[in-house]
Amino acid sequence: MIDELEFIRIVRDELSLPLADPDLDADLDQVVHWESVHVVRLVVALEKETGRRVPVSRMLTERTLRGIYEAVVKA
Repeated sequence: MIDELEFIRIVRDELSLPLADPDLDADLDQVVHWESVHVVRLVVALEKETGRRVPVSRMLTERTLRGIYEAVVKA
């Protein structure tokens, strides 16, 4: 499974977002350049990286990147 630093790297590299550690806890509406389509792109990247299915329905209801990260870790 991936750790938090790896998750941040994936978000930065795959989504080309300037993510900083505090952004993990910010509401997605406050994350710089965040768009709802990023969830789908992030799911694909995380599944590719981990080799495991990611709970898309749970990710769609999360309001922070930390929530998305925790959903992936629990999957």
